[in-house]
Amino acid sequence: MKDAVALARGAVIGYADADGKVPFAELDALLPWLQMGYDGAIGTRAHPESRIERRPSWLRRAGSRAFRVLLRAVTGLDGFDDTQCGFKFFRRDAALRLFALQRIDGYMFDVELLVHARDLGLKIRQVPIRWRDDGDSRFDLVSGSLADLGELIRIRRSGAR
Repeated sequence: MKDAVALARGAVIGYADADGKVPFAELDALLPWLQMGYDGAIGTRAHPESRIERRPSWLRRAGSRAFRVLLRAVTGLDGFDDTQCGFKFFRRDAALRLFALQRIDGYMFDVELLVHARDLGLKIRQVPIRWRDDGDSRFDLVSGSLADLGELIRIRRSGAR
């Protein structure tokens, strides 16, 4: 991701997960916030106005809640209700600053970017989006959770508050 951002030429740089759970047309909901001066606009499934067309299983929802508690405890990152929604866009200058600091290549790179955004004092807006679970998760609860915890600890050690 870091190398792709360095090569990008647009005024807005971001990413959407390849699984298409967030329709790319939702970018229209994020762009106005960037035009209003926010450094980043990120999709969130947690907002009451988000349109969740198909919810994940209760086990995934419980795991997400537990992850948020762990995330806050390890990194101190607060104020973001959905760090893992793979639909994030930034003004070019902010994206270049953030991704130049990226060290995590796994699932937690989103968290790392948001920790750096916080530490740099960037303004990030959470925006409700339309999202649909496809039920196709390759996340292994035990090994994936241990790997994520390791990455969160790396993020904390790399300078997070």
